[in-house]
Formats: sequence, structure tokens, C-alpha cells
Amino acid sequence: MSEKLAPQSATADGKSSVSLDRSAGARILARSFYKELRSSGYTPRQLLTLSTELIELITQDLQKERREAVKGAA
Repeated sequence: MSEKLAPQSATADGKSSVSLDRSAGARILARSFYKELRSSGYTPRQLLTLSTELIELITQDLQKERREAVKGAA
């Protein structure tokens, strides 16, 4: 069943268990990605460059979403 369709039970702090699962999954994925890249010969400096680029792309997506939300609210 898709996570979008699966029932979401709230935890004591109001967060859904799916949200918590995704957060944990993201941390596991990041650590695995890091270990794989390091074992493939990437240097910490190269990984920092990659991370900076990822953050820039995410920032652009968030800015676009915010602009679209403002346009939709107008």
C-alpha cells in the first residue's frame, strides 16, 4: 500500500508515524550514501561540494513552492 494511502496514526506529539519513518529513512539513506561515496574515493571536500549543491537545489524548490503558494492565495 502506498504511504499516501496508508492510514497515519498520530504519535503523542502529533506527528504521524509515516513522517517519523521517513525521517529515520532519510537519515539511514544519507549515512549509506555517505559511506558508499567515501568508499568510492570521494573526499570530504568533494562531499561538501555535493551537499552544498543538494542544499541549493532544495532551496530553489522551496522558494518555488512558496512563490506558487503566494500566487495561489492572491
